[in-house]
Amino acid sequence: MKVLHLISGGDTGGAKTHIISLMKAINKLIDAKIVCFIEDTFYHDAKDSGIPIEVFKQKARFDMSVVNRLAEEVEKQDYDIIHCHGARANFIGMFLKLKVNKPFITTIHSDYELDFKDNFYKKIIFTRLNKFSLKRFKNFIAISDTFKDMLVERGFKEDRIFTAYNGIDLDTDMEYLSKEEFFKKYGVEYNGETVVGIAARLDLVKDHETFIRAAANVLKKRKDIIFLIAGDGNERERLMSLAKELQIDKNLYFLGYIKDPHSFFNAIDINTLTSVSESFPYAILEGARLKKTIISTNVGGVSKLIEDGENGYLVQVGDIEALANRIITLAEDKEKIKIMGEKLFNKVREKYSSDAMAKEHLKIYGKILDNKGANNSILISGYYGFDNSGDDAILKAIVKDIKDHNEEIDIKVLSKSPIKTENAYNVKAVNRFEFKQVYKAMKSSKLFISGGGSLLQDITSTRSLLYYLATIKLARLFNKPVMVYANGIGPIEKKLNRFLTRRILNGVNLITLRDKDSEQFIKNLGVKNKNIMVTADPVFTLEPAPKSKIEEIFEKENIPKDKKFIGISIRKWKNTENLVNIMAEAISYMIDKYDVNIVLIPMHYPEDLDISLEINSMVNKEGSYVIKERYGVEEIMGIIKELEIIVAMRLHSLIYAATQEIPMVGLSYDPKVDGILRSLKMDYICNIETLEYNDLVDKIDYVWNNRTQLKGHLKEQHRELEEKALSNVKMALDLMESR
Repeated sequence: MKVLHLISGGDTGGAKTHIISLMKAINKLIDAKIVCFIEDTFYHDAKDSGIPIEVFKQKARFDMSVVNRLAEEVEKQDYDIIHCHGARANFIGMFLKLKVNKPFITTIHSDYELDFKDNFYKKIIFTRLNKFSLKRFKNFIAISDTFKDMLVERGFKEDRIFTAYNGIDLDTDMEYLSKEEFFKKYGVEYNGETVVGIAARLDLVKDHETFIRAAANVLKKRKDIIFLIAGDGNERERLMSLAKELQIDKNLYFLGYIKDPHSFFNAIDINTLTSVSESFPYAILEGARLKKTIISTNVGGVSKLIEDGENGYLVQVGDIEALANRIITLAEDKEKIKIMGEKLFNKVREKYSSDAMAKEHLKIYGKILDNKGANNSILISGYYGFDNSGDDAILKAIVKDIKDHNEEIDIKVLSKSPIKTENAYNVKAVNRFEFKQVYKAMKSSKLFISGGGSLLQDITSTRSLLYYLATIKLARLFNKPVMVYANGIGPIEKKLNRFLTRRILNGVNLITLRDKDSEQFIKNLGVKNKNIMVTADPVFTLEPAPKSKIEEIFEKENIPKDKKFIGISIRKWKNTENLVNIMAEAISYMIDKYDVNIVLIPMHYPEDLDISLEINSMVNKEGSYVIKERYGVEEIMGIIKELEIIVAMRLHSLIYAATQEIPMVGLSYDPKVDGILRSLKMDYICNIETLEYNDLVDKIDYVWNNRTQLKGHLKEQHRELEEKALSNVKMALDLMESR
């Protein structure tokens, strides 16, 4: 594949970093070349980086003689795709499209409505020309999902907009000045203060005024902080006057344009960004490469990278007080600055390397050439984004199994917390409660999956049942194939609910169920659909976190490893007081009789944590511990793997135990719990409504005393259940391909 990139050549900052990072990485995979129209710093830096680049010099911005020369270049080199970047390249590309029969694509690096915000003439002329040019393109790359949504709102076709987040080269050695050398070069008086910096061109859209006013607020409380501004632009004089007016010019330095950003980021302790609009800014990635944490406005795709309070802080646009408070918080805790910087670096390494960016671009090019667009996408609905470990595990397993079969498939998820879901599972997500978003996602999908989990039941809520039935009905109205994926169905008590469920399930293409009880339930309900199969819960395909990771968790939670473990997983239910009392007494019994440590494992936050802490507070013995932090699916599975047995109430704590071949006593509050235990041949069940202490400890005694034999039974079933779980995805993909 050969791709020609067109760009102005006068680019600095993030656009320059993006193109150079992308071209260095993508030329490992395909042949790619840049043509620019100005010979400036960009050209020389790209050439010095070994990137194929040539200047087709324009005598003036509207000199269109370069179009014929470009057409000759395209025909001579037989490029497969022309990729434009920025307003000038888009304008030239619009005319080039008339001369060559090749697919074109342009990357939206910024909000083009704001690109020339601080220059009235350029805004009137160049913004309008760019908007006109963009309407002539068919394919677009948005640097964030926020920018994709922006394009859709402005009338661009959603199925022709691809998302590829910025990435940065983490492998090439960096050369930079030491702190002392940098400060000496730029005349900064430094005596060990905390250094706060911002690197951005001095334009209105970057909102340096918020940075400067926040600095003034900070300096009213602390004098041991200095502020650096790297960048140049039309706002320089106004901003310098503001700093002088606020009497902070002795602690705030305007450094001008810095050719060597690595030295700048090495010199600062805290990175900041105050932009009104961004896509996915390189100023954060470049700082992260040197393990600098960030305080940033929550704009564009920034929240994909920054987990507020974990690896940085997010503030709202123009919130001077919040920015100042966050700076003070970090300045008071140097260790926190270091830890958050490390976490940010690790996330960038994991998800936002230049190699990952290049591979994503290669996929996009392939889709354009194949003209596939959105014809290879799956929309998944379930109880996602609610911080429930069981449902999180289901989604993780479904996504993993689909990608294992075909990594080119686009997956979109209906979620309560779309950003959290996207970050956790590397999928696209939309708000399940925003009908317009759901409508668009459904319309552009090729297959609709409902599940897994216990979605179709009214024991907890009729409203949720009606929601899931409505999404299935919407998919059928769009004539999309629908698969009910490894569901546990029932109970459904209300007459109208039973009627609606029966009618809608009879209209779906395929139903797979995780247990025979669900199969019997829908037969009794009167469902006549001929495509019903019993498989297994998707979670059986997941693997636990490594033992070393679990040991770290136990150490962090102050859980000693001097004894064997029994696990407890409890949720709130009716008559909670009786449950709490009996469980506390049973824990004391197990500690005394078996000489073990008890580990209470919350599955849903914060509800399960609250009741676990309440139970633990009533145990008047050493040896009972609560997992207080929130961990991922693999970590919880790994914790359960360390147990001898588990006493559990939540369905997926039992399923996790089965995947790790850990014998179990079930506390049933729902027929689905009985169903999974019977399917596992673990008939050691106490009904939560009639829970009695003696019955519970009798069953615990039996499972403990026979745990070796019971582990053998679970091991025999494990492989079969894993194969059944994998059959779900095979049937889903067959259904999609049949359309």
